[in-house]
Amino acid sequence: MKFHPKGVEVVLGAGGAKGPGHTGVLKAIEELKIPVSKVTGVSVGSLVAALYANGLSPEQIFQELVQGLKNRKDPTLLLKALTPADPFSLIVGGPIDLVPAMREMVARLNLEARDELKIVACDILRHEPVVFEGSQYDLAKALTASCALPTVLRPVWHQDGMTPRLLVDGAVYHYNPTDFCQDTAIVSSFKPATEFPQEFETVFDLYFHMREMYAPIAGHRRYVDPHKHVVLEIGLADVAGLNFGISVEKARAMEEDGYQTAMKMLKEAIAAGRIHTEESLAAALSASATSA
Repeated sequence: MKFHPKGVEVVLGAGGAKGPGHTGVLKAIEELKIPVSKVTGVSVGSLVAALYANGLSPEQIFQELVQGLKNRKDPTLLLKALTPADPFSLIVGGPIDLVPAMREMVARLNLEARDELKIVACDILRHEPVVFEGSQYDLAKALTASCALPTVLRPVWHQDGMTPRLLVDGAVYHYNPTDFCQDTAIVSSFKPATEFPQEFETVFDLYFHMREMYAPIAGHRRYVDPHKHVVLEIGLADVAGLNFGISVEKARAMEEDGYQTAMKMLKEAIAAGRIHTEESLAAALSASATSA
């Protein structure tokens, strides 16, 4: 993907194990030749956004997400995640630290902070969004913060000038924050689980599935104005964000759902003139230059 300064912004929302749905959306965007200017990510959306901004294809991103599902069974990775922490961080998030895993991924894939990428976390002390953008920040730390769901994963201390911030999952602020988009954006938003799971591996998978249905940890702030933005509501009713006990086949089904939903709604948005394709954008820029 080559980013275009006049393209549309894309927001990839929070959703944990539902992440493969975002790869289906990105696949549709590429097939329809919709130019993208920036990509904003929250929680698992930040992982997908960072990989995409660094040039990975939707299929490569899908494979990384699937590998992540497999890695949770590796006891050596769990031991690496049990690092020392201050008591407050342990109370807020628990013993599991994602920083080692994030640093490994960033190094292995040569990922970098990029101008086309925004990562959203939430300062839990003030309930304010914190946006990492540009190219001068610690990408692994930003990704960890954006994914650090309270009571599940350890938060990240961050010094913002003279202000200490304790950063947690961006979904605590909003699952799909469009506050930082200048114009109309394409928003890939996961629907909450509404049905009992067909797949799960542990009692924790089942517990977190039920929590999403009845008492979500990150709250309920999902709404995005469909008149201002192109909102793609994706996701399978029987998959919850913290139920990582799903199969590759289920992950593919989520990707296909994202793809089919995006193809339908994006074609409608293109026909209505709400978003440009590469061809229509080039024509519009040419017409503007001629009239000037």
